[in-house]
Amino acid sequence: MRPGRVALTACVAVLGILSAAPAVAAASGPRLGVPQTELDAALKCPIDPTNATVTPVMFVTGTGSTGDQGYLIGQGAFEAYGHPACYVNFPDFMTADIQVSAEYLVNGIRREFAMAHRKVAVIGISQGGLLPRFVLTYWPDLRKKVSDVIAAAGTQHGTSLGLGSCSATSPCPPADWQQIRGSNLLHALNSQPDETPGNVSYTTVRSLTDETVQPQGGKHPTSSLDGASNILIQGVCPGRSTSHIGTAVDSVTFAAFTDAVAHPGKGKRGAARVSRFAPDVCSHPFAPGLNEAQTNLFLNAAGGILGANTSTVPKVPAEPRVRKVFRRVPRHTKKH
Repeated sequence: MRPGRVALTACVAVLGILSAAPAVAAASGPRLGVPQTELDAALKCPIDPTNATVTPVMFVTGTGSTGDQGYLIGQGAFEAYGHPACYVNFPDFMTADIQVSAEYLVNGIRREFAMAHRKVAVIGISQGGLLPRFVLTYWPDLRKKVSDVIAAAGTQHGTSLGLGSCSATSPCPPADWQQIRGSNLLHALNSQPDETPGNVSYTTVRSLTDETVQPQGGKHPTSSLDGASNILIQGVCPGRSTSHIGTAVDSVTFAAFTDAVAHPGKGKRGAARVSRFAPDVCSHPFAPGLNEAQTNLFLNAAGGILGANTSTVPKVPAEPRVRKVFRRVPRHTKKH
């Protein structure tokens, strides 16, 4: 081959590599701006997922608490379940800009997947039910790392409660603004063409007696998702009164979680089915492994703890700007 042709061939090869690089970055989602040391320090794995032989779990806490606090309430259930488990301590008690908190979850899922060498099942409460869907929408590489999402009382379409509590004269934490029904961030997310992206199984669980996230009844419950298995606690256990935080540890929620994990499958085929729940699911209020009296004490104290936590965090007079990358429709959004 002539020298000139060799040089031309080398240039073409280099250009091919360079042109392929942006596609790889796009498939992985936005670059993470939080320092890696901070992201890694936030991940905690009380039940080691290294080389897991069963599906590892990522627990995602809700607004106003640390991952440590959220995990403590359900610790007995996770230990009784026996699967590896991790969680994340998000900034400012998970009241920071959701666009920033998302990076912590992205890193957490990637690291747990790398340690376990198998897909992760994600279970979250409130904002912790919204955030997994958010990261799976905008970071497509996660869709091959997650088997199931179980979202309890998720703020998927925002809450209509407390609409007048955030204003220019009454500042709120960034995440509060972003979870109000009609927020700019939720508008951007819910404008995407798929509410359950990827070949991931999505299950939502909600309670009519949720005192924080509403509406939970009617034709368009805020916690439900198109393409998910949407479960109403009172539809399984009529007359049950389950609070917002209590949804995380309710026996119906945990039955949905364990059923979804036990039945692999793509999309809705692998989501939870009420028909497979144990006949005695309504005979106890909380997940197996939880002491009823102790769990009630935790839940009764939760409001005061959340209030004390959020009294110390930064507050802003308006919703944070939605970043351009989250206003776009990501590549590979549809299931594949």
